Amino acid sequence: MWTGVFPAVTTKFTADDRLDHAEMERCFTLQMEAGCDGIIVCGSLGEGPMLSPDEKIEVLKTAQKVAGKKPVLLTVNEAGTREAASIAKR
Repeated sequence: MWTGVFPAVTTKFTADDRLDHAEMERCFTLQMEAGCDGIIVCGSLGEGPMLSPDEKIEVLKTAQKVAGKKPVLLTVNEAGTREAASIAKR
């Protein structure tokens, strides 16, 4: 069970709509330095449903790199069970 503060963070993009890993690292680091106990990425109320499975995994890996041993939760909200299971297994 997770306890503490877990903000749902936004996914950052470049001007040409590519994932902006440098900006995500900067913003995720600010969350960790502020004392958050973990973070939630690709939330269902933001851009999460619009990202491809590969993009979601990229965001997850970027967040894990910054969070170190703190938990990173990835929202799995695919429309189909197979798609959701596929992402969850990765």
